[in-house]
Amino acid sequence: MQNITSVTNPVPGQEGNTYRSPITPNDPQIQNIPDPTRVGRADARSDRQDTANMDVGRRYDSYFQTFLQALRSSGSITETAARFLIAHSGTLVLSGLSTGIAQELAQFMQMISVGPDELLTLLQNQMSSGARFSGKLFDALRDVLQHSPSAGLKNDILQFLKRFNDFSSTSHIERNLQRTIQQMTWFMPSRFGGTLEEHASQLQQLLSQGDRAGVLHLMQDTILPFLSDYVSQMHDRGIARSLLSLLILDIARYENGNPQSMLQSFYQLLGYSSMKEHFGQMDSKQLIQLLQESAASINNANNPIADHLSQMSAAALRSEGNAELRQTFQALVDSILVNQSVYMPLAHAMLPVEMDGRMMFSELWVDPNAENENGSFSQEKSMRLLLKFDIQELGMFDLVLTYHEGTVDASLHCPPHLEKFTEQFERKMAAIAEQDGLNAATMRASPMVRPLSISEVFPKIFERKDSINVAI
Repeated sequence: MQNITSVTNPVPGQEGNTYRSPITPNDPQIQNIPDPTRVGRADARSDRQDTANMDVGRRYDSYFQTFLQALRSSGSITETAARFLIAHSGTLVLSGLSTGIAQELAQFMQMISVGPDELLTLLQNQMSSGARFSGKLFDALRDVLQHSPSAGLKNDILQFLKRFNDFSSTSHIERNLQRTIQQMTWFMPSRFGGTLEEHASQLQQLLSQGDRAGVLHLMQDTILPFLSDYVSQMHDRGIARSLLSLLILDIARYENGNPQSMLQSFYQLLGYSSMKEHFGQMDSKQLIQLLQESAASINNANNPIADHLSQMSAAALRSEGNAELRQTFQALVDSILVNQSVYMPLAHAMLPVEMDGRMMFSELWVDPNAENENGSFSQEKSMRLLLKFDIQELGMFDLVLTYHEGTVDASLHCPPHLEKFTEQFERKMAAIAEQDGLNAATMRASPMVRPLSISEVFPKIFERKDSINVAI
């Protein structure tokens, strides 16, 4: 019988052959074969990526995976920042720089010129300003968690920290509300923008009066319905709608940071006996004063170097500097944002200094609750530290310190051209440890093959230990 469905004539000698599909249900190379008669095997592909493959695309399925991806892409900025400081030390090159940012750079160079005695004070200020939750209140909460680690207590403490964080950020959130609404008027037709500007004037008046309830009523019952109607009518899917998403988040945080709600959350903590041991003798006025002082200490942190870096970063990113300057400060901002993530269980500090006629830029990561070598915790404090520093005319160094029960281990990775000094480095580190009353267990110094990554020294980052649920 002739093959009347054939589009072309059959090949001579193969008229009897029948076509067989190359796709079979059991072929492991083919994925997602629909077969309604059975439950299919698991797909080899996945919409969720492994932490080992973080260099393709941006993650939208997991905040934690996005953090890991950003951590891998940003990493350390020590080498980049050190080159920038060395290039601008001594004579400040004004080519491509505006007058304002050139003056700020000159002031910054003077600010970081310190001696050995001032270096410790500078480092302490950096570390203290980097710890947001510090002071008597949070020391007590850490002590309670360490000695009474029940699931209910931990959950209630985290709920309180969410509210306290938003309460202490009230002034920042209020500025965000005003700025976001003002920006939305720039991307809206005038007939909508004029109405929104009137609402913005009402918002500013309520904020100046300190009327939190009035602000929430205006935002939730007037401004949000107006913006929702605008998006529906104009089918706006551009910048205005993106700003609306940010506005909703700030409104939620503003409501979550209500002082009454925060105080109620703290009173709930006092129901635990371990909390009563710390705060049971305080009346309501003393408790309120303690919370207010803790919030004020966060907002009044004194860190002139960080403030100056922030001002220079803002100026550079406004294109007041050359391309090299913008790239350096963009990397600086990225590094700060990654290291301030709620998923980062480490304390982080940057230390740019000029000492003994040499520029040095250092980055420091500290894990104050490091595990022991056997993977367990003990009552005795353990600590691990990673210090990256680039010294002018010497090069890049990596130093890993581990402290436990009065014993310290040190591993120094130095530039390859300093290999002949490794024994001298080991003796010097042992002498410093003994001078400070520590037992120098293992002191190693070796030439650097490649810079250490943060995940190598602190694998707990990828194990999601000490992570915080930040959902409102």
